[in-house]
Amino acid sequence: MINHSARLTASMPAPTSIMEKIVSRFGEITVDAGKSLLFPRGLLGMPDKLRYALAKFPSARMQQFTMLQSLDDHALSFITLPLELQNGILAVSDVQAACRDLQISEANLALLLIVTVHRGASQVRVSVNARAPLFIDAERRVGAQYVFLQDHYKVQHML
Repeated sequence: MINHSARLTASMPAPTSIMEKIVSRFGEITVDAGKSLLFPRGLLGMPDKLRYALAKFPSARMQQFTMLQSLDDHALSFITLPLELQNGILAVSDVQAACRDLQISEANLALLLIVTVHRGASQVRVSVNARAPLFIDAERRVGAQYVFLQDHYKVQHML
């Protein structure tokens, strides 16, 4: 199965390469702003933050995650979990229906869930927002946060 989210951070050609160093809340990262992603409606609660870049997570312990870094506000970044079409969290039929709604070909889909880290006194737990995943057209580099109406998708789906 093709990992389209890896394509976004790796070899996709960009019109120009604009390397930018950003000091994020997770450490210093370098992103190629020429390979930015456009979210025309922004993300939930942030309609004015439209441009983002995906980067490898700076911590070796968290390599299964990626970072979604705002290029409009360097203080804004998200931990994200890349998913395949068949993933055990979201039903394939629901992802396919969302792709049709968003006019994203399944062949070009990069699917991400926003991660939340819950730190307790004795443990760290991780959840993902399964209710509002990010759908990205890897070819056009355009994305949208899609809100599922089904109650069985939780905002805090524990991993």
